[in-house]
Amino acid sequence: MCDDTDQIGDSDTVDQPANTDARSTTVRHNWEQSTLPSVAIVEAVAAATDRATTDLPPLQETVDSGALDTLLDGQSPPVTVSFRYAGTGVSVSGDGSIEVRVDGRFLGTDDG
Repeated sequence: MCDDTDQIGDSDTVDQPANTDARSTTVRHNWEQSTLPSVAIVEAVAAATDRATTDLPPLQETVDSGALDTLLDGQSPPVTVSFRYAGTGVSVSGDGSIEVRVDGRFLGTDDG
Protein backbone atom coordinates (compact mmCIF):
# COMPACT_ATOMS: atom_id res chain seq x y z
CA MET A 1 0.00 0.00 0.00
CA CYS A 2 1.31 3.41 -0.86
CA ASP A 3 0.04 6.79 0.17
CA ASP A 4 0.65 10.02 -1.70
CA THR A 5 3.01 11.42 0.92
CA ASP A 6 5.48 8.66 0.05
CA GLN A 7 5.58 9.92 -3.53
CA ILE A 8 6.95 13.37 -2.70
CA GLY A 9 10.71 13.32 -3.10
CA ASP A 10 13.78 15.39 -3.64
CA SER A 11 14.71 13.89 -6.99
CA ASP A 12 11.11 13.39 -8.14
CA THR A 13 10.10 16.90 -7.22
CA VAL A 14 6.86 18.48 -8.19
CA ASP A 15 7.75 21.76 -9.84
CA GLN A 16 4.58 23.50 -10.93
CA PRO A 17 4.45 26.99 -12.38
CA ALA A 18 1.55 28.76 -10.68
CA ASN A 19 1.67 31.99 -12.66
CA THR A 20 2.26 32.36 -16.39
CA ASP A 21 2.87 36.12 -16.29
CA ALA A 22 5.99 36.83 -18.39
CA ARG A 23 7.44 38.94 -15.56
CA SER A 24 7.02 36.48 -12.70
CA THR A 25 6.57 32.79 -12.06
CA THR A 26 5.91 30.87 -8.88
CA VAL A 27 7.25 27.32 -8.71
CA ARG A 28 6.03 24.90 -6.06
CA HIS A 29 8.39 22.19 -4.86
CA ASN A 30 8.08 19.57 -2.11
CA TRP A 31 10.81 18.10 0.04
CA GLU A 32 10.87 14.90 2.04
CA GLN A 33 11.54 14.87 5.73
CA SER A 34 14.64 12.77 4.92
CA THR A 35 16.08 15.67 2.92
CA LEU A 36 17.37 18.77 4.66
CA PRO A 37 15.19 21.79 3.87
CA SER A 38 18.29 23.86 3.07
CA VAL A 39 19.33 21.38 0.36
CA ALA A 40 15.81 21.21 -1.06
CA ILE A 41 15.64 25.03 -1.19
CA VAL A 42 18.80 25.27 -3.28
CA GLU A 43 17.52 22.52 -5.60
CA ALA A 44 14.12 24.25 -5.96
CA VAL A 45 15.68 27.64 -6.74
CA ALA A 46 18.03 26.01 -9.27
CA ALA A 47 15.08 24.31 -10.98
CA ALA A 48 12.97 27.47 -10.94
CA THR A 49 15.74 29.63 -12.42
CA ASP A 50 17.07 26.97 -14.82
CA ARG A 51 20.53 27.12 -13.23
CA ALA A 52 22.83 24.49 -11.76
CA THR A 53 22.94 24.35 -7.97
CA THR A 54 26.67 25.10 -8.21
CA ASP A 55 25.87 28.36 -10.04
CA LEU A 56 23.90 29.67 -7.05
CA PRO A 57 25.50 31.50 -4.14
CA PRO A 58 25.84 29.49 -0.91
CA LEU A 59 22.52 29.59 0.96
CA GLN A 60 24.51 30.26 4.14
CA GLU A 61 25.29 33.75 2.77
CA THR A 62 21.55 34.55 2.91
CA VAL A 63 20.24 32.67 5.95
CA ASP A 64 21.67 30.46 8.67
CA SER A 65 20.95 27.15 6.93
CA GLY A 66 21.56 25.08 10.07
CA ALA A 67 19.07 27.14 12.06
CA LEU A 68 16.61 26.96 9.15
CA ASP A 69 16.88 23.15 9.03
CA THR A 70 16.28 22.96 12.79
CA LEU A 71 13.34 25.37 12.67
CA LEU A 72 11.62 23.44 9.88
CA ASP A 73 12.26 19.98 11.35
CA GLY A 74 8.77 18.66 12.08
CA GLN A 75 7.46 21.55 14.14
CA SER A 76 3.78 21.31 15.04
CA PRO A 77 2.11 23.40 13.79
CA PRO A 78 4.41 23.80 10.78
CA VAL A 79 6.44 27.00 10.65
CA THR A 80 6.76 28.99 7.41
CA VAL A 81 9.84 31.10 6.64
CA SER A 82 10.16 33.54 3.72
CA PHE A 83 13.30 35.25 2.41
CA ARG A 84 15.07 36.40 -0.78
CA TYR A 85 17.70 34.14 -2.29
CA ALA A 86 19.53 34.30 -5.62
CA GLY A 87 17.12 36.84 -7.08
CA THR A 88 14.01 34.90 -6.03
CA GLY A 89 11.47 35.04 -3.25
CA VAL A 90 11.44 31.77 -1.27
CA SER A 91 8.77 30.58 1.15
CA VAL A 92 9.41 27.24 2.84
CA SER A 93 7.23 25.45 5.37
CA GLY A 94 7.82 22.68 7.87
CA ASP A 95 5.04 20.72 6.14
CA GLY A 96 7.45 20.10 3.24
CA SER A 97 6.36 22.77 0.77
CA ILE A 98 8.60 25.28 -0.95
CA GLU A 99 7.42 28.11 -3.17
CA VAL A 100 9.94 29.99 -5.30
CA ARG A 101 8.81 33.24 -6.91
CA VAL A 102 10.93 34.22 -9.88
CA ASP A 103 10.64 37.80 -11.13
CA GLY A 104 11.85 38.29 -14.70
CA ARG A 105 13.68 41.46 -13.73
CA PHE A 106 15.93 39.49 -11.34
CA LEU A 107 16.96 36.74 -13.73
CA GLY A 108 20.43 37.22 -15.09
CA THR A 109 21.11 40.39 -13.11
CA ASP A 110 23.25 40.95 -10.07
CA ASP A 111 21.27 43.92 -8.77
CA GLY A 112 18.09 42.04 -7.72
